[in-house]
Amino acid sequence: MDDEQIALWQPGMISWNVCNYIFHDPKDLAFYQGKLYAVCRSKPRLFALELKEDDCGIIVYHVEHCVTEPCFRHPMQLGIIGGSMSCNIVVWRGLLLLIIRYYGDFYPRSNVRRVKVFALDFSRTPYGVAEIDNISGDCIFVGSGRCKSFPDSLHDTVEGDLIYFVPDDWNPYDRFVYNMRNGSIKPFAAKLLTCNFDVPEEIVDFPVWLFLSSDAAEQI
Repeated sequence: MDDEQIALWQPGMISWNVCNYIFHDPKDLAFYQGKLYAVCRSKPRLFALELKEDDCGIIVYHVEHCVTEPCFRHPMQLGIIGGSMSCNIVVWRGLLLLIIRYYGDFYPRSNVRRVKVFALDFSRTPYGVAEIDNISGDCIFVGSGRCKSFPDSLHDTVEGDLIYFVPDDWNPYDRFVYNMRNGSIKPFAAKLLTCNFDVPEEIVDFPVWLFLSSDAAEQI
């Protein structure tokens, strides 16, 4: 299990600002309602990072552990013997969604048994969690670095309520589409970029964040 830190940067800053908090087994990040959320890879543990600006730029000044794995059933409780999980988060229509892949073993060659999607409600105490079975005809892409949702009106010929999973560093063999309407999982073929280095800077969102290993963070 890796230990990493989050580094932040926005235009005008002369260097990266590294958060002192150590994240165990980090996976995904999403900016939602003024906070930066981070989820662990192998267990649904969610953290909320409150941001503010000082003379050095944007910094993390508070970290809250807001959702833990007892809220969700383990793969073994779902009848998946020896199972494991992989977690992602995405902002969709004003909600923060938690997407969990359930595997029949520890990340074999795309041995995905089940996918579940949960809507998180931060207006309640404790935080609310509700499983959903559709995304109003929209599509979600889950990939390396971030996840993105697209409205159903963007492309007329695209089937809705689908989640596309593409390979990343943690799940190099996952390349499939999950249909939320009927629960089916099917492979798909696509030519994928290995990184976003060729993406024009003008379409990259700001501020920018990334996970760093503890050793790399000490060098910044």
